[in-house]
Amino acid sequence: MKKLLAGLMILMGIITAQSVSVLAAAPVDKFAITGGVDTSKPVEITFDSTRIISGTAEKGAEIEITVYEQKAKVDGTTALNAVNTYSLTVGSTGIFSQSVELIEGKNYVVIAAQKDDKQSQVSATINRKGHAIKSVLSQYIALPGQKSGW
Repeated sequence: MKKLLAGLMILMGIITAQSVSVLAAAPVDKFAITGGVDTSKPVEITFDSTRIISGTAEKGAEIEITVYEQKAKVDGTTALNAVNTYSLTVGSTGIFSQSVELIEGKNYVVIAAQKDDKQSQVSATINRKGHAIKSVLSQYIALPGQKSGW
């Protein structure tokens, strides 16, 4: 019993040490998203098939933008599957920009930056609606200056 308890304590210590080291990673200097996604909103809605994501980070930082979709699994649960991944390196200006393709439906976008032992990450959800919905909605929108039948 003592050996089992000691083994569990060691295992817990290893897991805790690994978790702390991941959580303690310093953020990438000057990493910020300046356009393309609004991380303050729970979900953005668009009809566009692409989005240009731009931001800043320290020179030499590796930026990876991954677009995921949620898929149902056979057992009834769901999983996120990567649809597209874009990789770039920040140049001397400290600015990056990347056009990303969006699928119709919910797009879970993760923007990660890494430089040496520093890491940062932000995420956003963009719900791309189909053009059929846009067409239907445009029939019901009253334009300024036009009389409505109400």
